[in-house]
Amino acid sequence: MKQYIELSIACQSEELADIATAFLADYPFESFDTEPSDDGLTLKAYILAEVWEEHRKEALSAIADYGTLIGESVIEDENWNAQWESDGFKRVEIEGVMVIRAPHHEPAAKGVIDIVVAPQMSFGSGHHQTTRMMCRLINSLHPAGRILDVGCGTGVLSIAAVRCGAECADAIDIDIWSVESAKESARLNGIEERINVIHGTVELIEGNKYDMVVANINRNIILGDIAHYEAALNAGGNLLLSGFLEEDVEDITAAATALGLKHIATLKEDDWRAMHFVK
Repeated sequence: MKQYIELSIACQSEELADIATAFLADYPFESFDTEPSDDGLTLKAYILAEVWEEHRKEALSAIADYGTLIGESVIEDENWNAQWESDGFKRVEIEGVMVIRAPHHEPAAKGVIDIVVAPQMSFGSGHHQTTRMMCRLINSLHPAGRILDVGCGTGVLSIAAVRCGAECADAIDIDIWSVESAKESARLNGIEERINVIHGTVELIEGNKYDMVVANINRNIILGDIAHYEAALNAGGNLLLSGFLEEDVEDITAAATALGLKHIATLKEDDWRAMHFVK
């Protein structure tokens, strides 16, 4: 059975917790959560015990800049769907047109896009600002054709794209928890035949072409892989990016425009940003 390190980090504000999360996402943390505290809120970060020591020094340095480490414990792998249900995992409603929920919630109202996710130990519950912004962009574009979802987590963006009109999606992630979670989410939504979940890096899709590429990851991965995203896009295709802060917008815009991508829009929610480019 896998073991995880659970870090508890005291942050004085949601803004500082968001920034700490963005920096820690550069390391192989598999999940983040926050809960209120007397002095602000507590950020929980989870990383496999077997890789923690390799990244401990850098991660603790990042934590010290934005919060205080108040706990470090080893936890066993468990049934994360059951845990989220018992902890009161709440449904997410996006502008009255889309609902992201766990399997135990009531279905969305008629006419509202209904997305069920299997959270397990992966990203993409819909609660994070970046996921909500990406869903709004996907819904506004009414995608068609083939979609690539890089760093798919629970597969929520792939499911949203298919629900909004896409024919099919390739969902790829380096984390096996995310791969299994995305497969289960596709099954729960009854569209497993339309979502191909891939375990690995973006290099595995080299030579494939897509009408939309979505990547909700972090700035370093986006900047390192954006040339792959551009190469995978059909002419006129849409590139949607998120997982980064306001301070990263300039670098990401420069990298995208250098590849000939045209900036269309930037969405803002708190300190987080999502960007839309067209090839």
